[in-house]
Amino acid sequence: METENNQQQIIEALLFASDSPLSPDKIQAVIKEITPDEIEELINSLNEKYRLGGHSFVIKKIAKGYQMYTLPDFAPWIKALFSHNRREKLSTQSLEVLAIVAYKQPIVKSDVDRLRGVNSEGPIFTLLDRKLITIVGRKPAPGRPLLYGTTQEFLTHFGLKDLDDLPRIEELEMLLKKKEQASLAEAEFEKMIEERLEKSEEVLQEEKEKAVEEVPFQTISQNSPQPSVEDETQ
Repeated sequence: METENNQQQIIEALLFASDSPLSPDKIQAVIKEITPDEIEELINSLNEKYRLGGHSFVIKKIAKGYQMYTLPDFAPWIKALFSHNRREKLSTQSLEVLAIVAYKQPIVKSDVDRLRGVNSEGPIFTLLDRKLITIVGRKPAPGRPLLYGTTQEFLTHFGLKDLDDLPRIEELEMLLKKKEQASLAEAEFEKMIEERLEKSEEVLQEEKEKAVEEVPFQTISQNSPQPSVEDETQ
């Protein structure tokens, strides 16, 4: 029978070996006679050890399971390591469709099209290919259109425990409003700076012209062309 310390080591080894979140059920299938509460307690103890030992990783609860994550402080080095094979970012259109599916699921393509005002066939195909959404059934309506919903990969990709972790619509609207206001303020600030720079340049040019007009004859460089007698008599 495994001791508590041994169980902790086994859990740690399982998490290191897994490339996806491990649910308590999967851990229980390997370690017999352990409860979900005991698993959580052992993982909390591991995280405390990592913290006190100054380790670069932590165990997070993601997609109804547990997974090893490096700390955000080390993100630049991790990105540099995998930059050569990093997957292409989702387009704005795909993110738009993904947000609609996440908040309105299960949803049919025609409803996505109606909300966006354009055909969403391309983005839906991309999201299916990336395994961020999947077909979850058919709507009991004429033609029985396909229903779409998000996947476990979606939760893992965005670091969510479950769909309850999604920001509320009100929070998103407030965030977008603040972002829009910030963009307007930034645009106004840039405009003001540009106007001041233009004005400063105009003032500087006027001062230069005035200085040239007022400079005494004696201060003109000897290398400058001297006025001829003919010029003076004119």
